[in-house]
Amino acid sequence: MDTKEELMPTQAGQPMLALMGASVQWWLWMPWAAWLPTSAAAREAADAGAQVPVAAPVELPVRRRDDLTRLEGIGPRIAGLLTEAGFDHFAALAAAPVDRLEAILAAAGSRFRLAQPATWPQQAALLAAGDEAGFAALVAELKGGVRR
Repeated sequence: MDTKEELMPTQAGQPMLALMGASVQWWLWMPWAAWLPTSAAAREAADAGAQVPVAAPVELPVRRRDDLTRLEGIGPRIAGLLTEAGFDHFAALAAAPVDRLEAILAAAGSRFRLAQPATWPQQAALLAAGDEAGFAALVAELKGGVRR
């Protein structure tokens, strides 16, 4: 190692990591981590023997799957297919292109060839928005998910 360039790592800004990676016995480099400077608050807490406060865990609301069988033309098996494909909420189904829904049905086999998903996104959008009256009016016009 005659020149400074031989010591430069392949990725700029990581000289210690480059040296550790070049060493076969990388674990010998670990004691250097104890000498790294800590924050003033952490030092004061360690000196006082106090524990550093930890934030309380945040409970996220569990969002249950929407009942896709409410949509005209979707039964339990098709609802299962859509859930497996990631469409487990009305909002997700409302944003889905009809071509994608048709591809899911086609991939599932010939038993689903009669399903017509053309109105499913529209129905799902009404339910996602909470428009039960608009959904009921639309379902009254449908038979098996197809306009009469």
